[in-house]
Amino acid sequence: MALPKYDQIAGDLRGRIVRGELKAGDPLPSERELTERWSVARATVVRALDVLRQEGLIETRQGTGSTVRARAPLARTAGERYRTAVRTGQIYTAGEYAEIVGAETLPAPEDVATALAIEPGDPVVRRHRITFEGEVPTATSWSWFTAEVAALAPRLLHRERVREGTTRYVEMQTGRRPHTGRDWWTARLATAEELELLRLEGPAAVAEARHVAYDADGRAITYEVGVSPGGRWTRTDEYPMND
Repeated sequence: MALPKYDQIAGDLRGRIVRGELKAGDPLPSERELTERWSVARATVVRALDVLRQEGLIETRQGTGSTVRARAPLARTAGERYRTAVRTGQIYTAGEYAEIVGAETLPAPEDVATALAIEPGDPVVRRHRITFEGEVPTATSWSWFTAEVAALAPRLLHRERVREGTTRYVEMQTGRRPHTGRDWWTARLATAEELELLRLEGPAAVAEARHVAYDADGRAITYEVGVSPGGRWTRTDEYPMND
C-alpha cells in the first residue's frame, strides 16, 4: 500500500537532508513549489512540513519559509546509507566517518539466523562499526552476512572501511541488488557497552533499529542492528531500495 502523499513528501525531503543534499541553513522548496511538484493541495504540503518540524529536522519562520535546522538530530537508516552510496559512491555525508572495530566469523545467534533465513549456529560474518560526526559518536551498529555472501565479498572480513558501503559492495560482488528494506525501531536504556561506545552518561535512552535488505527474490542480503543516542528521529518503514 502506497504511503499517504504528505508522508511521501516528508520522506523525500527527509532523505535529501539525511544524504546531505540539503544542509543546515539551506532553504526547503517553497510550499508553492512542493504543491506544484507533487500535484497536491497546500494542506498536504503543510502537513508534510509539520512532520519534519516535529522530527526536529527543519524550522519555519514567518516570511522566510522553512530551512534545515543546524545540526539536525539525524539517525540514518541502513536504507538511507545505501541510497547515498548509490548516488555518490560513498556511504557517508560530509563530516561523517566510521571506525570499524570488528570483522569476524561467528556462529549465528537466533535473531540473526531468523533474519537471514539460516539455521542458528551457522557461520556468519559480523562487522561492528562506530559512526562519528566530527569527534562525536552518533551511532554504533553490527552488520551480519551469510557465509555464502562473505565468500564472494572478502572485504567484509577486513577491519577497514568499505567506502561505498557494505550493502553496495555486496551488490557489486554478488549481483544481488537490494529490492526491499524493512526496519524495526524501538527505544530502550543503553547497555553498559553502548554507554561506553557512544560516550553517554548512564542511565541513558537509545534508539535501536533493526534492518534487513532483501533482493528481488525475497532473500535476505544483510541484517543490521544499529543503536543511536536518544533524541534522534526514528521511523518504522518498509520501502523500495531499487529506485
